[in-house]
Amino acid sequence: MTIAELKRFTPILLYAALVASLLTAALATQQSTREALLLTSLGFLSWELLEYVLHRFLFHLDVRSESLRRLIYHAHLSHHENPQAADKLFSSLWLSLPVASVYFLLAWLLLGEWEAAVYPWSGLVAGYLVYEWVHYQAHHGRPRAALLRYLKKYHLLHHHTTPDLRFGVTSPAFDYLFGTYRSESR
Repeated sequence: MTIAELKRFTPILLYAALVASLLTAALATQQSTREALLLTSLGFLSWELLEYVLHRFLFHLDVRSESLRRLIYHAHLSHHENPQAADKLFSSLWLSLPVASVYFLLAWLLLGEWEAAVYPWSGLVAGYLVYEWVHYQAHHGRPRAALLRYLKKYHLLHHHTTPDLRFGVTSPAFDYLFGTYRSESR
C-alpha cells in the first residue's frame, strides 16, 4: 500500500484511535451501563439522520457562490462524476473533523460533562465508520449478505437513476420518513 492510498484511511484510523482513547477515559467515570448504551445508540441513530441531511440538503445543493460550488464539488459531486474512483469514495478529514467536533461540543453542552458526551459521539463515529464500509461495499464490494446487496443496489440507483432520491447510504429509513424513498422496482 502506497502513502497516498494509506492517506485515504487517515480519518478512519484517527476516529478509531480517538474513540478508543475517549471511551477508555469515560469508562473510568460513574456512568451507568444502561445510560452509556442509550447514549451510544442515540449517537448512532443521529449519524443516520446526519448522513441523510448532509447528503440531501448540502451535498446536492445548487449554489451561486463559486467557492461553495467548489467545496460541494470536492466534498461530494466529484464522487457522482466518477463513482468508482477510490480517491473520491471516503470522506476527507477536512470535511469530517469539523462535523465531529461540533457534534462533540454540542453533546458536551447538552449533557453537561465531556465524559457523558463521549458516548453519543462514539455512536456517531461508529455510524460514520459503518457508512464508510457500506459505501465502499456499494462501489467496490461483492456483498454476500442480502442486506448489503440491497443497500448496494439502493445506493447505485441513487447514482445512476435518481440522484434526487435515495439519499440514505446505510439505511433507507430517513428516505422513507421524508418522502425520498423509492422501491427498487419503481
